[in-house]
Amino acid sequence: MTEVVGVAQSAGDSPLDYAVLAAGVAAVKGPRGPASSHGEVADALARRAAGQTYEAIAEEVGISAKRAASWCRAAARIEPRFDARAAKPRSVRKDAAAKAPLEKLIGWRPRPGTRAVLERRAELEGRSLTDLVQAAVDSYVQRKTAGVESLVRRELRKQLKAELRAVADAVSAQSVELTRQGSNLNQLSRFVNRYRELPVAITHELAAYRAELAANRTELARLSAAVESLVGGGDQ
Repeated sequence: MTEVVGVAQSAGDSPLDYAVLAAGVAAVKGPRGPASSHGEVADALARRAAGQTYEAIAEEVGISAKRAASWCRAAARIEPRFDARAAKPRSVRKDAAAKAPLEKLIGWRPRPGTRAVLERRAELEGRSLTDLVQAAVDSYVQRKTAGVESLVRRELRKQLKAELRAVADAVSAQSVELTRQGSNLNQLSRFVNRYRELPVAITHELAAYRAELAANRTELARLSAAVESLVGGGDQ
């Protein structure tokens, strides 16, 4: 860890000593976790004043971003000259400067209390209010896009449900027809067993049964094809 602890010049009569300020910050109860040395606190304060984000401070000092933000807020309460929100802006890289220009400004007046909540969140995350709002908008738009896709799938399921209900009704009708045919065959079997002879119309009866079974097979094949079409089998 490379420390940047030192004495910073300020607009006041005396320079701001981060080591002294760190002693006061260490006395304030912060986030849960192991106690940190005054050197770590002073290092984090100096880095924040130099323009580093809380995430960068956390990586360099070896603490959490939440703890770094807590130290900086405590320092601002102890020493008015230390402003955690007025960190120096980071230098703009050439590739970032070459990005497309921003779009036309969007005006928006938040409800009472919303700005305060956003400012606290931006301070905790070590970013500007604009960056925070932009990230929130991007997240919301992506979630709404997924919601539209879910709505489309739900509508497709509704249409599929109606078609499957028609298939189920047809299957039920075939079940009733097969039950009727089975009942007729049972009656024919009882007649043969009882009288030990074939009925006169046996040839006609068997021909009718064969025709009905053929019709059953045709209808079941049609229903099978309809189900395959509904689930996408026709695209294979």
